[in-house]
Amino acid sequence: MNESVLPDIDGGLRQAALPADGLGDLRANAAGVFWLAADPATGSRQLWHWVGDRARPLTPPELDVTSRVNGYGGGTHACLGDTVTFVAGDHQMLYRQPLTGGDAQPWWSQPDTRYGGLVADPQRRRLLAVEEKGSARQATQCLVALHDDGRVVLAEGADFYDAPALSPDGQRLAWVEWALPHMPWQRAHLVIADLDPDGHIERRRVWDGGGAVTQPCFADDGSLIVISDHRGWWQPYRINGDAAQPLGDHPADHVSTPWQLGECHHLWPHRHTGLLMRFHEGSAGVLQVDGQGREHRRLLPDATRVIGLAMADGWLYAITQGPSHAARLARVRLDDGHQETLFALPTPDDLPSPTYVSVPLSDGEHVTAFVYLPATAAGTLPPLIMRVHGGPTAASYPVFDPLVRWWTHQGYAVADLNPRGSGNFGRAFRERLAGQWGRLDVEDATVMADELVARRWADPQRLFLRGQSAGGFTVLNTLASTRRFRAGASLYGVTDALRLASQTHRFESGYLDWLLGDDEAKHEASPVNRLGDFAAPVIFFQGARDAVVLPDQTLSMAAALRRQGLEAEVVLFPDEGHGIRHPANRRRLIARELAFFAAHGGDTS
Repeated sequence: MNESVLPDIDGGLRQAALPADGLGDLRANAAGVFWLAADPATGSRQLWHWVGDRARPLTPPELDVTSRVNGYGGGTHACLGDTVTFVAGDHQMLYRQPLTGGDAQPWWSQPDTRYGGLVADPQRRRLLAVEEKGSARQATQCLVALHDDGRVVLAEGADFYDAPALSPDGQRLAWVEWALPHMPWQRAHLVIADLDPDGHIERRRVWDGGGAVTQPCFADDGSLIVISDHRGWWQPYRINGDAAQPLGDHPADHVSTPWQLGECHHLWPHRHTGLLMRFHEGSAGVLQVDGQGREHRRLLPDATRVIGLAMADGWLYAITQGPSHAARLARVRLDDGHQETLFALPTPDDLPSPTYVSVPLSDGEHVTAFVYLPATAAGTLPPLIMRVHGGPTAASYPVFDPLVRWWTHQGYAVADLNPRGSGNFGRAFRERLAGQWGRLDVEDATVMADELVARRWADPQRLFLRGQSAGGFTVLNTLASTRRFRAGASLYGVTDALRLASQTHRFESGYLDWLLGDDEAKHEASPVNRLGDFAAPVIFFQGARDAVVLPDQTLSMAAALRRQGLEAEVVLFPDEGHGIRHPANRRRLIARELAFFAAHGGDTS
């Protein structure tokens, strides 16, 4: 199958290239609602504003609103008075955009410095932010306050900072800190500081539950709620001095794995009402609870992924996805439950429906996936594309994804795998991968493929595997461990763990020790050192500007496979980093990948 003659069902290839989660970074206050939306033509992110019952783009399209702190960003904007400040582009300059019109103006920048996690301090007319200075593994972070007259360092000395939250009266500040070699979902603590009238820290204390904390949030009455997983699940707690009062005891995660700054998955309008996310079987819902965390009602019932929550003037605002809708901004009036959709990405008809599949393993654990089946002739078994998410602590969700729809329209079944180590299933499930990456995830991919074949949902002779970043590592190790899959696609995937550990950015510089162990273990688990075990062809996709998985990893692996006499195709994108964002590049990737699978037994024409 040739890329130039791929069928384009109802504009399907163009639709498939759209990001599934093209909205994010939601904020709301008296000035309106603010969020990011990806431009379908360029992939760059613009800041949008909802006010006066209409949505409008606020920032100029040539400025990509994005933070690069920790490599994954987040918390890119904050509204202060009649202006909104945002972080833009590769240079990470802070701009000010008037809400009443006019051009965005440069406001703050420092050489080789990145900003994220922006929060407004309206009483002092300043912004709070996580500041990261320096490149790659030499970077340092601090928590700063920025104002027209200069910069004040509020906290320094920790390796990493996140989630600055200011009390309603402006007298207390809370944030999260953690230290290498940990990631923020492994070990992180809460810091609570008293501020003097000028905003300087007078006293600070630490609350450490023995696990990881995330997303501190002040209620309107000034009480502080934080999400902690020290009892095995990401659950909300009200902090009173050194004591933590649990707000409910439901055994479920209430936030996703914190890869980005400034995320918000719970809100507490006052002591007697909470709004929070909760997972069940990998699907997220939005709940309204009482002051003790007891469920009152479910909101936005068709949503199965919650990207962000915000609150203003008695309305809950939420960016969500679901099986029947692409990313959208909706709001719910809390006094009567009235729901409105304010902004939405296009959602076509004839969407494939996800089926939740959970397969028990011999040790009492389980592996799960969301499976989508194409329309096929009676008695015909479709080829299967199994998709492995990145992280590996990220997760797959049962939501409309334009790419999944495209694949099912081409006659493929799709399985979105959540192997052990994935987020949203509790701390024990997430930590099960410690020292076992490249082993348990490979076992899980194989077990799920066997299950779908046994159910006659997939042709056992036409199984394909694809994964991005950490998922690419799973793809390559699976191809080296089993002959079940006909071919694989690695999207900016890890090939040499030992080399990656010495080259990757500071945020993840200690992560591979936890996932794999010592240098010998990293060497043994690296696909580049298992070349003799490969038999299936592989296609690699790589951004030339990737600072997480350096391009040389992909190029070296492909060259080594070719020296072994194996087929290894490389598609390099000169203008992309860790992830393929530009729609034209995404269309090229999707077409090349499908043509590759079709050429190796997946042709459904």
